[in-house]
Amino acid sequence: MSSTRYREPGIEIHSLDAITDEYGGANDSWWGMATVHVKAQDGDAPYLVANELICCRLAAALGLPVLPGEVALLPDGRKCWATPQLRHGGNALPPTRHSEILAIYSSTVAGALVFDCWVHNDDRHEDNFLFHPRLGMWLIDHERSLAGRSGEHFSATSNLAPLRYHGFSTAPLSMDDLQYWIRRVRSTPVAVIELALEEAYERGLLVPKPRVKTLRSLLIDRQGKIESLVSALRNNEKPASSGPSLKLFSTEGSR
Repeated sequence: MSSTRYREPGIEIHSLDAITDEYGGANDSWWGMATVHVKAQDGDAPYLVANELICCRLAAALGLPVLPGEVALLPDGRKCWATPQLRHGGNALPPTRHSEILAIYSSTVAGALVFDCWVHNDDRHEDNFLFHPRLGMWLIDHERSLAGRSGEHFSATSNLAPLRYHGFSTAPLSMDDLQYWIRRVRSTPVAVIELALEEAYERGLLVPKPRVKTLRSLLIDRQGKIESLVSALRNNEKPASSGPSLKLFSTEGSR
């Protein structure tokens, strides 16, 4: 068995406390202290946690392997996003090579590309996946999606702006895989979109209330033009505002 270590999900448990009430569970259950990856929201990034939460919910609804996370509070009261990521020897591992990701999980990469076009995430590269050659790969880091970390996209003049960058925009992805994930985005019910946005609002992450309406409009507009947005990214063109969708660039591959 290979000794190579990868950036992968997991939780390192440090200590356990006995459960002393009847509601905490049974069958060898404890409350535990563990290490998770934490990134904090601050004044320069007021929508960081909202973007992470919304994208986590939407990616999971599509069936994409997204790393689960949860909103937490730091001792100083700041909100943060906590995810189960392993470190080795106290250090984070370097990202997996672009070629290794594509060789094993090209269908998931196609899904990530389509998803990123939907949620306006132009920060996808090797660093923003966790990966294990036998266990799978997981999407992480969506803080620059949707409104942007600082809310800069709220002032955009169009909801259909193409992505400026994607680490896999020219990768040899299968047409079938791209079309599969395009159909998944198109068929996502509006209720699923609204549920993710309302959760962010109720948690105090997406305020004031008109911000919810703005992101709802962005997601529904981009959902309706998702094939055009993917084509624009793949072909380095502007997305079509009307008429038939552009032809997707592709090479055949396995799913």
